[in-house]
Amino acid sequence: MGKCVVGETPVLTDRGIERIEEVVGEKEGFAAPDGERRVLTLDDGEFEYVEPSHVFSKAASELVAIETRDGADATVTPEHRLLVLTDAGLGWKRAERLEAGDRIARPLRAPLPETDDALDWASAMDGERTLVDVSESFARENGIPAEEEYVGLKKRVFRRLRGGETVGTISRELDAPRKTIQQYHREAADIDLGETATTCSLSFIRDLGVDRETLREHVETIRHVTPQNRRSAPITPPWSVTPAVAAFVGLAVSEARIDGARIKFYNTDEGLLDRFGEAARMAFGVEPVAGEQKGVPYREIGNRTVTSFLGSCFDAFDGGTSEDAQGGGIGSALVRADEESRAAFLRAVFDAEGHVTEEGLVELTQKDGDRITLLSYLLSGFGVPSRRTTKTRVATNGSGIEREYDTLLVSGTRNLARFEERVGFGVEPKAARLATNAAREPNPNHDTMPAQAAVDELCRRLYLKKGELLTRALNPETPGRENHLEDVDRMLDAAAAKLETAQTVLERLDGHRGAIDAVSRVPAAWVGERAALAPLEMRRTVREAASVRTDRLLEYSDGRRTPTAGRAGEILAGIGAVDAEPPVECVQTELRDAIEALGVPYAHVADGTELRGTEVIDLLESDDHDLASLSRFDRVAERVRTVAASMLDEATLRAIRTLDGLATTELYYDEVESIERVDEGRQVYDLTVPGSRNYVAGSVPTVMHNTTAATAIARELYGDEWRENFLELNASDERGIDVVRDRIKNFARASFGGYDYRIIFLDEADALTSDAQSALRRTMEQFSNNTRFVLSCNYSSRIIDPIQSRCAVFRFGPLSADAVEARVREIAREEDITVADDGVAALVYAADGDMRKAINGLQAAATTGETVDEAAVYAITSTARPEEIEAMVTEALDGDFTAARAKLDELLTEQGLAGGDVIEQLHRSVWEFGLDDAAAVRTMERVGEADYRITAGASERVQLEALLASLALDDGAG
Repeated sequence: MGKCVVGETPVLTDRGIERIEEVVGEKEGFAAPDGERRVLTLDDGEFEYVEPSHVFSKAASELVAIETRDGADATVTPEHRLLVLTDAGLGWKRAERLEAGDRIARPLRAPLPETDDALDWASAMDGERTLVDVSESFARENGIPAEEEYVGLKKRVFRRLRGGETVGTISRELDAPRKTIQQYHREAADIDLGETATTCSLSFIRDLGVDRETLREHVETIRHVTPQNRRSAPITPPWSVTPAVAAFVGLAVSEARIDGARIKFYNTDEGLLDRFGEAARMAFGVEPVAGEQKGVPYREIGNRTVTSFLGSCFDAFDGGTSEDAQGGGIGSALVRADEESRAAFLRAVFDAEGHVTEEGLVELTQKDGDRITLLSYLLSGFGVPSRRTTKTRVATNGSGIEREYDTLLVSGTRNLARFEERVGFGVEPKAARLATNAAREPNPNHDTMPAQAAVDELCRRLYLKKGELLTRALNPETPGRENHLEDVDRMLDAAAAKLETAQTVLERLDGHRGAIDAVSRVPAAWVGERAALAPLEMRRTVREAASVRTDRLLEYSDGRRTPTAGRAGEILAGIGAVDAEPPVECVQTELRDAIEALGVPYAHVADGTELRGTEVIDLLESDDHDLASLSRFDRVAERVRTVAASMLDEATLRAIRTLDGLATTELYYDEVESIERVDEGRQVYDLTVPGSRNYVAGSVPTVMHNTTAATAIARELYGDEWRENFLELNASDERGIDVVRDRIKNFARASFGGYDYRIIFLDEADALTSDAQSALRRTMEQFSNNTRFVLSCNYSSRIIDPIQSRCAVFRFGPLSADAVEARVREIAREEDITVADDGVAALVYAADGDMRKAINGLQAAATTGETVDEAAVYAITSTARPEEIEAMVTEALDGDFTAARAKLDELLTEQGLAGGDVIEQLHRSVWEFGLDDAAAVRTMERVGEADYRITAGASERVQLEALLASLALDDGAG
C-alpha cells in the first residue's frame, strides 16, 4: 500500500523547505516528478540529497495522526513507516503499529542544501510595479525610451506622443478620456521624449535578456511605483543574502508589524532597536523613524519598495503565502544561504522573540507555525535539535491581543552549548543566562535512547568486560543518548581490538601447530617406542643421556612403570624416537598467552572439552605432567582456536554493524506520545527515493519512509483504484501461517468489481515458514481465478517447489567483477579506508557478484585494522583462498587423502569456515583449477552428492571428508 503524508507536510529539498503538495504538484496516482529537485535522504548512515524517481498523490479515507514529545504532528496513511529505534537497533515501523513510547529517529544534524545565496529579485519582483534606476551608459547602450519612467496609461500616451500622434488619435486608439490625454500632453511639453531615460520598468530590463553580472554593475536603485505613478523612495537592492540582510529579515519577521508599505519593529530593548536601524541601512540604504505606541518603542520604515522586495524574495517574510516569493517554499532563500547569514538570521529572531526560561530552556514564541518549522530546520543544520508546542500569550507589539502561538524550545545542556557556540544571543542579559545554563552538568535523563542489546551480545561473544566499558546510567534501559553512544564507541574500539587479537591468536596457533602436535604425540610415541629400551646396551646409552637407572628403564620398557611427561621426552630423544625433547613449556606459554589475550575464563575454555577449568590451568602452568596429560594440549589448542574463530563469525559482525550504524549516524530519538485514527478524507502525497527509500520531512525534521517502485505494477493496472486491489506484505515481519490464513485469504476472497483480478505482493517471501508457504500454495490454488501473486525473495531455493511451479521466475544476475571492484574502490576512497590491491581482489572473489556482500565485507574488514588486505578479508568473510581449495582438491585427486584431509581440517577449524561455505567454494572453483574434463566431472558429482547430504542434515565434516576420500579412491582405482 502507498505510504503517504498529507499535503502540508514540509519536506527538505535542495530548493529549501517545501510543502510536499508543492513538490508533487497537480498529479494523480504515480508519475514522474516535474523539474530537477533533490530531497534529503538517509542512505547507509549518511545524509545526502537525491532526486526522487517518482511522485505520487491520491485521495485517502483513512489516516493516522501521530504526536510526539518534541511536537512533531504528522498525519500519514496507516502503512506509512517511520524509522524507529529499539533495543535491537534501527528499523522501520508502520504508523498504525506505533505505540506511545516508541522512539522515532530525527536528524541531529540535517545538512542543508549547497549554498546559493543569490537573491534573484529581478525575476521575483513585479515587473510593472518596479522601476529600476540604471547608469547612463547602460541607458544609452540599450536605448531606454523616456516613457519607461512611467507606468500605465501615462506610459502608453507618452510612447504615442513620442511617435508623433495627435491627442485625438491617442484618445480614440486608447479609448481614454480626451481631457486626460491633454493633461499628459501638457506634461510632456516639459520632457524631452527623444532623450534616453535612466529609469525603466523591471519588465523592460527582463526583455533585454541582460545577464546578472551586467545588471549588478549598472543597476543603482529600485523603487516601487503605483498605477497612479506615485513612487516609493528608492532602495539599493541586495544581490545576495548577507548577514546584514538575514539579520534584518530575522528582526522584521519577529517583532515587526507589517502593513502594506510600513514596517514597524517593536521592542523595549534599545540595543535591538538600534540593530534594526543599522541592518536596514546596511541592507537597503534606508533610515527608520523612531516612535512609541502604548509605551512600547518602535522603529518604522515607510517604504513600499522594501516590503515588496522582502515579500518577493523571502517566503519566510510573508509566511510562504506569496506566489511570487523566491523558491515558493518555507524560507527557501534562508535555507540556501551561507552559514554566517543563517546564524545571523537565527540570532536576530531569538534576540527579538527568544529568551531563557527559569528552567534553563531557550524558548521562542511566534504566531506563524511555518516560521517555527523554518527555525527548527535551520537549527538542525547547526546540529541543534529543537522541540515545538503551542501556548496562549499576549502580543508584545502593544496590540494587547491574546492568541495561540507556536513555541520553539531548545533544551538539554549539550544542545544549549551547541546553540551558544553556533548561534547565540546578541542581547547581553540573554547571552549571560544562556552561558550559565549551557555550563551546567548534563541531565542524564534528557535525550535518552534504548540501551542496545548488541552491546551485551558483543560483551558475551568477545568476552569484554561491560563494567569497564559502560558508564553507569540512572536508568540502564534508557541511558542518555550521548553517553550511551560514547560507550558504544568504546565498545567498538574494544571489539575491533579483540577481533584483531583473535586473528593474531589464530595465526600464532597455526605457527605453533608443529610444536603442539609434537607434545600431543608423546604418549602415543611412548607406547610405540618404549620396547626399544629392553636391550641392556640401549638402556646404558639412555642412562647416560637421561640420568635414569637401567633397572628403572627396564620397568619403563615393559610397562611396569610410566615416566613423567618430561622424563618420557628425554628418553624418547635419547633413543632417537624424536628429534628433540617436546617443547612443553613453549606450548604452555603460547596457550596461556592466547587465553589471556582473548580474555576467556579457563572454565569457558574447558567447556568444549572433557576437562574442568582447574585442570586446564594445571595443564598450562604445571611443570610436572603425567605422560597421558600431554594429549590434552591438542584438545585445549583446538578449543582455543574454536573460541577465537567464533569471535570472527557473522553474529559478531552483525552486532558490530548495528552499533557502528548508530555511532556513525547523526540521529537522535523523539518519543511518540499519541496515535489516533483520523476518519477524514484527505489528499495524500509521497515521493519515491531510489536506493534509500526515505526522505526528511515533518514540522520538525523526521526520517520518513517512502513508497517503493514495487507498487508501480498495481498503479499501472488499476489507476486510481490500485489501493483497493493491491495488498503488500513484508514476509520478514509477518512470516507465520496466520498471515496467510487471515490477511491474505481475507483480501483474496473479498468482493470487488471492474477488474479481472487483484494483486497480492509478498516482499521477502523466502522468510515465510514452511507451514505458511504450504498454506500460501493452497490459497494460490483456491483463488487463482481472481488473484495474482507477486513474490520477491533473496533466495528462491527457500521457496517450496509447488509455489515456484505456479510462478514465472525472474532472476537478476550477479554483477561483473569489474563493477564490484569499481564500487569497492569508490567506497573505500570516500570513506578514507586503506585497501590493498589483494584486499580488493579478495572482496571481489568473496562477493561473487553480490554487491551487498562486498560492501559488508569491506565494512567488517575495516574494523579489524588500518589496512584492508587479503588476509583480513578472507578471515572476516569466512572465505578460503582459491589456491587453498585448489590444493585440497588436487591432493585428493592425486590420491593423498591424508594431506587433503589436513587441509580441510585447517579450513574448518583454523579458518572457521562452515561446511556449506566449503561446498559453495568448491562448486565455484572446480572449473578454475585447470582439471581435465574427467576429473572436473568426477569432482562435481561428488560435490553435488555431499551438498545434498549436508542439506538433508548429515554431518558437514563427515560428508566433506567422504567427498575427499571418494576422490582419492577414484584416483587409486584409476
